[in-house]
Amino acid sequence: MSASPAIGFWFPLVGITNYKIMDKINLQVIRESFGRTVYSHKTYEKEFEIQEWKANIFKWINIIALAIGSSTLLGTLITDQKGLLIIGAVFTALGLALAIFQLSFNPEEKAYKYKQSANQLWQIREKYTCLIADIMNGKIKEEDIQAKRDQLLKELDLVYKNSLPTSAKAYGKASKALKEQEEYTFSNAEINKFLPKDLWLED
Repeated sequence: MSASPAIGFWFPLVGITNYKIMDKINLQVIRESFGRTVYSHKTYEKEFEIQEWKANIFKWINIIALAIGSSTLLGTLITDQKGLLIIGAVFTALGLALAIFQLSFNPEEKAYKYKQSANQLWQIREKYTCLIADIMNGKIKEEDIQAKRDQLLKELDLVYKNSLPTSAKAYGKASKALKEQEEYTFSNAEINKFLPKDLWLED
């Protein structure tokens, strides 16, 4: 008579234990993806800064070249010096070449595309933060966790497919900004630094 209650309680406890284990596994996988997304977001931000700097440099060189070229050419009308004419022609040609380069390659548009990718990754990063919070608060079912995890991976894949490649320089700047080494796996302590304290996990 006393054996029946023991058997009756055994299966629910096993189910709860497995659920807790699965939650922990899903949480760790999601935290890893979150960590990589943080790095990707920061890398695209740094790439945007690099490309924006280059675009501004080209713009100012073009302005300066055209200003020098036009002023020296005007000077030849007054002084009739051949030296000024040559200098003016050189700088005017340089300004024209830079203008053609900007129209052909459009560095400003390229920089904007990196900024756009960074913004999209930031949104996904925030979704990961909210998902981690929901898991730790126990407010989401296991099947919903998996569905949201897979959906975020699809969103990331779409962003990466439509994004320009980043440079090693941008990744180095991102690593320095986040005060981390260039690794593709993250300890709890590393991921904790990206999250609010209430969402930290101990190793």
